[in-house]
Amino acid sequence: MKRSGIVLAGGSSTRIGEDKGLRHLAGKPVVNHIVERIRDHVDEVIVVVASEEQKKKYLQAVDGVLVVKDMYPEGSPLVGLMTGLSLCKYPYAFAVACDMPFICDEAVETLFAEAEGHQGAVFEKPNGWIEPLAAVYHVETALKAAELLYREGDLRVRMILLSLDDVSLIPVERLRGVDPELLTFFDTDSKERFEEAERIIRAMSEK
Repeated sequence: MKRSGIVLAGGSSTRIGEDKGLRHLAGKPVVNHIVERIRDHVDEVIVVVASEEQKKKYLQAVDGVLVVKDMYPEGSPLVGLMTGLSLCKYPYAFAVACDMPFICDEAVETLFAEAEGHQGAVFEKPNGWIEPLAAVYHVETALKAAELLYREGDLRVRMILLSLDDVSLIPVERLRGVDPELLTFFDTDSKERFEEAERIIRAMSEK
């Protein structure tokens, strides 16, 4: 199965004070950690940003990916995902935010395997929580759903999956066997979280 990967990097990064995808973590931009982790699982990587200025910076920061600007000006993750989906060459796409550096291989492979033949796949917690930016989407179906939500003024990215009727919901406990602390969902969206990510990487290197 040919696969696409979409990295959303158009957020304003107000909590961290700088572009969170370009901030250096263990010697390289966070976005590079993500691209390197998903590259072996997909046949193309699309990085979606919010502006031409941001696009220039990302083109300098990461090689071998397509960097594109949001198709609409709202700056919502839904718009970013729409933009990426509209450019995918392949039927299924893994979508992730640019501040999630610990996506594990098994998570990506499980999502793709569970999505095949369905409209998508996402991990679900016992309370019904889903993470739409660590999920796999059937490109054509999800794009239509996203366009409808956009026209209705609903920019909540999770509503793409919630509006579809054939999404594979994977109990998050399946992931704990290989990712006990669920670092796949860890984000660096604040200075404190970024410092924690640095500690995690140091601990990993010491093992």
